[in-house]
Amino acid sequence: MKAVILAGGFGTRLRPISSTRPKPMVPVLGKPNLHYILETIERINEIDEVILSVHYMRGEIREFIEERMADYPKDIRFVNDPMPLETGGAIKNVEDYVGDDFLVIYGDVFTNFDFSELIDAHKKNDGLITVAVTKVYDPERYGVVETDDGNRIVHFEEKPKRPKTNLVDAGIYMVNKEVLKAIPEGREVYFEREVLPKFVGQGEVYAHRISREYYWIDLGTPDDLFYAHQVALDTIAKENGYFVIKEDAEVPEDVEIQGPVYIDEGAKIGHGVKIKAYTYIGPNTIVEDRAYFKRAILIGNDIVKERSEIKDSILGEGVVVGKNVILKENAVVGDYARIYDNLVIYGAKVLPWKKVEEYEAYIKIKLDPTKVRPGVTPERCPLGLPECIYTKFKAIAGEKPPCDECIENQWLF
Repeated sequence: MKAVILAGGFGTRLRPISSTRPKPMVPVLGKPNLHYILETIERINEIDEVILSVHYMRGEIREFIEERMADYPKDIRFVNDPMPLETGGAIKNVEDYVGDDFLVIYGDVFTNFDFSELIDAHKKNDGLITVAVTKVYDPERYGVVETDDGNRIVHFEEKPKRPKTNLVDAGIYMVNKEVLKAIPEGREVYFEREVLPKFVGQGEVYAHRISREYYWIDLGTPDDLFYAHQVALDTIAKENGYFVIKEDAEVPEDVEIQGPVYIDEGAKIGHGVKIKAYTYIGPNTIVEDRAYFKRAILIGNDIVKERSEIKDSILGEGVVVGKNVILKENAVVGDYARIYDNLVIYGAKVLPWKKVEEYEAYIKIKLDPTKVRPGVTPERCPLGLPECIYTKFKAIAGEKPPCDECIENQWLF
């Protein structure tokens, strides 16, 4: 049996972290999500080959497989999408390499679910598709599923405004090859919007519920990445205590740690540093004296200088944070960016390699973007941000009003 991992998406909602890496390569506790998926597949004897459907930054994925997964016991085949094909088109593109039934996994799904349960469930029903489903708190973000008493899916709706249940499509499927005949070749096709509803209407789709013993997270946004780290840290805490410090990490005795916390190999922590709950400090990161962290993710090879505070924020790889900097409120800093001394950044997204020398934030204004004009923007920031930042925003808006995407995503250019 073949397992197909869809790894070709752009990951636009996860930028700027996904600006420099494909979404399946976004790391959780220092390990790419693709690595977790492959580890789970490795334990399933029935699967003899993994097919990686790739497009965006496929060289990064190939390099990872060749360097880090060279001793993987199953065959790995790369299938390149000639253009962005979306989920259904990508599945159609592997038609020549799969058997009668095959496993499909979205590359942005972070889970410890045992895929063999789905394989067994598919064998027991008479459907063409078996969907792994799970309960979530915010079903309007996903494909919502309704089932009958026999687990047959009777209704499926992608991202409904008023979901009738909190049971959603988990992005893991068993698919019969007959389904591929209904997917047109060489164009974008959404499996969730175009293929699944058709076969649900024919009564050919069943659901298998992921039990509560497993976690499941769609790594779609920075908030999801925070949640994945929280779940991973909680899992480790149950087994190994409330904090993990790798053997070659340097952590002085006067460092205050409140777990769960994970300090990866090669990290060097200065004196008087405070590291609070749900913080991950990646490999080879240097933290100078009296820095402060809480619910912070540092992917690795970062430098955080003295007395800086990072709270509820993500640093990409190789980021340099100057002295007395405050990063908070879900700020996300792209790889190799540099934040100069004495700056405060609230909730902005910093592009990779950007040098931030002054307040340049486009601020998320809760107004119609078409009305962001001089004389129309309020005198005081509706989000309570410092006046120095908001003044800068109004000056920029006067010269060139920011586009809808800039306002929505709070890009820091």
